[in-house]
Amino acid sequence: MKWIAIIAVCLAVLLYGLNTLNPTEIGLEQREDGLYYKTGAEEAFTGDGLVYHSNKQKAQEGKIENGKPTGPWKLWHPNGQLNWEGSYNKDGKKDGVWTRYDEDGAKAKESTWEEGVEQVIIEVKPAKPADSPAATPAVQTEQKQNE
Repeated sequence: MKWIAIIAVCLAVLLYGLNTLNPTEIGLEQREDGLYYKTGAEEAFTGDGLVYHSNKQKAQEGKIENGKPTGPWKLWHPNGQLNWEGSYNKDGKKDGVWTRYDEDGAKAKESTWEEGVEQVIIEVKPAKPADSPAATPAVQTEQKQNE
């Protein structure tokens, strides 16, 4: 009897471990109202916004409340390198500093957002041997609506 209990516990642990190695994606869709919903659901989604690329690499991670992304978010390239990181405010609008990285992990862009409007953009171009050593990142001040 004791062995049956031990085997059952081992089996449960093994199945749980296999499930974490093969994560499944929650089917989320962004509708015309701009909110996120579980596929086929009527109510806006609240929970972890964890999505994977088809190659099982993490694609994005953050929290969703009432269909809106909130707090810190990260997005990754399919090769596993970080693509974007930044934060959304409670209204689901980009807020604060957002940083973009290229597929090699080098910083490519940094921008400041306020209430979903891009305030300052700093394009960072990786130095190449052929580039002038005097080259500096270009700073632009334009406003762009939240994507």
